[in-house]
Amino acid sequence: MVNSQKYRALRFICSITIVVFMFWGCNPTRHIPADKYLLNTSRIQIDNKKINLQELESNIRQKANKRILGLRFHLWLYNISNIKKETGIHKFLRKTGEEPVIWDPVATAQSVNLLRRYLDRRGYYNAMIFDTIIFKKQKANVLYKIRTNAPYTIRNIKYAIEDTAIQRIVLPDTINSLFKRGQIYDQDILGTERIRIEYWLRDRGYYNFTRYFIYYDADTSLNRKQVDLVLNIQNNEIKQPNGQSIFAPHKIYKIKQVTIRTEPDKTLLTKDLSSELRQDTVNKFGIRFIYQNNNWVKPNIIQQSNFIAPDNIFRISDVENTKKHLSSLGVFRTVNTNQFTELPSNDSSQFNYLNAEIHLSPLDIQSYTWELEGTNSSGNFGGALSLIYEHRSLFGNAENLNLRLKGALESVSKSGIIYKAVEYGTEATVKIPKFLIPFNSMGFKKKYNPQTNITFAYNYKKSPDLTSTVANASFGYSWKGNRYLTHIVNPLDLSLVNIQSISDYLKGRIANTYLVNSYIDHVVSATSYSLVFNNQNLKKAGNYQYLRWNLESSGNLLTLYNKLFSPSKSDTSYYTLFKIRYSQFAKTDVDCRLYTVINNDNSLVYRFFAGVAYPYGNARSIPFEKQYFSGGANSVRGWPVRTLGPGSFRDTIYSQGDIKLEANIEYRFKLISVLEGALFTDVGNVWAIFKDSHRPGAEFLLDKFYKDLAVGSGLGLRLNFGFALLRFDLGAKVYNPMRRYNRWIFNNGGLTMNNLALSMAIGYPF
Repeated sequence: MVNSQKYRALRFICSITIVVFMFWGCNPTRHIPADKYLLNTSRIQIDNKKINLQELESNIRQKANKRILGLRFHLWLYNISNIKKETGIHKFLRKTGEEPVIWDPVATAQSVNLLRRYLDRRGYYNAMIFDTIIFKKQKANVLYKIRTNAPYTIRNIKYAIEDTAIQRIVLPDTINSLFKRGQIYDQDILGTERIRIEYWLRDRGYYNFTRYFIYYDADTSLNRKQVDLVLNIQNNEIKQPNGQSIFAPHKIYKIKQVTIRTEPDKTLLTKDLSSELRQDTVNKFGIRFIYQNNNWVKPNIIQQSNFIAPDNIFRISDVENTKKHLSSLGVFRTVNTNQFTELPSNDSSQFNYLNAEIHLSPLDIQSYTWELEGTNSSGNFGGALSLIYEHRSLFGNAENLNLRLKGALESVSKSGIIYKAVEYGTEATVKIPKFLIPFNSMGFKKKYNPQTNITFAYNYKKSPDLTSTVANASFGYSWKGNRYLTHIVNPLDLSLVNIQSISDYLKGRIANTYLVNSYIDHVVSATSYSLVFNNQNLKKAGNYQYLRWNLESSGNLLTLYNKLFSPSKSDTSYYTLFKIRYSQFAKTDVDCRLYTVINNDNSLVYRFFAGVAYPYGNARSIPFEKQYFSGGANSVRGWPVRTLGPGSFRDTIYSQGDIKLEANIEYRFKLISVLEGALFTDVGNVWAIFKDSHRPGAEFLLDKFYKDLAVGSGLGLRLNFGFALLRFDLGAKVYNPMRRYNRWIFNNGGLTMNNLALSMAIGYPF
């Protein structure tokens, strides 16, 4: 058996080696004409670290073929095709692959000019650029050497503003200007400052003001690499009937009338039905609401997300906030807040006026969907089916009801015998776009976009070793602290766990250990808080960070109540709720992630997780459903789920713990079409917080925990369909802390099938 496993592992390694040699062995210049050169590299070398290298590289007109870990995978696909054949696999390979990039001296000269123009814009007018091309084996390596020299700086700044009203707004705000005296004369920053001033004025009533009213005069004739700068804001140009223009101060605009129009879903209408639409008009809050065959979202709910009000001056921030808050209700397919109509103006009037219209196209009020998914738990495969019903405005106040029914069936291998594990359950979640209590003011709603979340759930699970039910009810709030921060508070999260049966094998494993307290009927009455930071820009791919911090406690309020009103404990020396012992513990963890985009086809993701749970008072251990585990598709992928640890102890039942540390790094790259690849390394483990003689090595110790950190590496394939991502990850044990000797895999007979774990999942691991 061992020899068979080693043979399969050796065959796997040989296959990978052959593929690698195919990549390296392929001649990348096979389709390059004899008098031409393959562009091998195109690099920039610059002596100034203040210059953004990625921005510089965007000015290079000709880039070498894409690489994945140094290999020209897409060029290899193109080269293995027969370029004389226009059909079949050869056409597919060329379409999927990438033609060789032939070095073009004209493109190199254009790149030099673009680099110089870029440096000029950044204030480096005396920069020197040298292009060097090295030819070797029909390959061209292009190097752009840049010496920036000293930049031009801003000596003086003046403001020439014709409109005195605008002058009174702009001049006090110059403290927030993006450029200062002594700063490099950067034209990109000057352009960004124009945009900033435009927004600043449009947010103070100047509806028709644009950045094109702002221009600069720059005097660079000082011969000292210094610039005297004048920022000009001109008056509004008004065309006269005779074709001439006059210039007048800009007018401030006020909102005259606001109409919110809830449109029908046009995709559900026929031409005949559209003529039969019924319009209902409601006037409330000084705003006219027009409903077309759809009044299932009440005016007060729409108004709490609306910032555009009659008699207010026009503010572009009000327009943006209205769109953002209305979209967050989750009941509208499209939200259009940019419908403004100018009313006839009077030159003698202090203000001009606008009528505002907000167009809302609703989603279907009800929807029914189903989800079919594969499961892989500890190497046991199965499937799950979920039926989902959603109502987006249950009582006309945009309350979102999500009702889910789920059933799962899994095959479990135990001692060579296949058993069935069954799980089914239901969950009902209601999300209400306001705080029920205690903050219910309109101002609070508009500022923080609050939400109340209520959940009821029931789950039944039967496996060869354990049969249990969990009933849960939770009540909580979430709200936006700012653009990137979200706060989540659950004052009440009540779970009733009923252990219906435990196998004799599991009883024997946990007997005389503190884990026996984790597998008894218990109640968890928890209060939790979560802080989420996410600065991802969904409109633009780029680097971003994610952080989630959780803090949870259980049983404290119940214990306080019992000590005050029922000081005597039960015969078993602990307090109960519903005649069932309740858990008392504190738990906190943090999940940090850094997403780094290398280019359009390659990215790196780093993740760190740390958590600890501590039982006390009415509990001797953490409930099993609240403990940490490691291994599996979203953790250390060299181990199946719940098979790693705790510590260096090998637990054959449920490898769970009270402390968890984990770090991951994953390199992601695009291959062909919807196929993506990944290389990853995972490090981590779980530990027990208390010493247990029956589980030697499971305890967390500061002087040895690092020796218990498991290391796994591997590769993954992902099918990214846009709406869903199917993931396959093959992880290998590199360092196994549960082995007494030869923990490094390469010191233990090399790679075998026992050291591999295949996981299948939906979505990225993190």
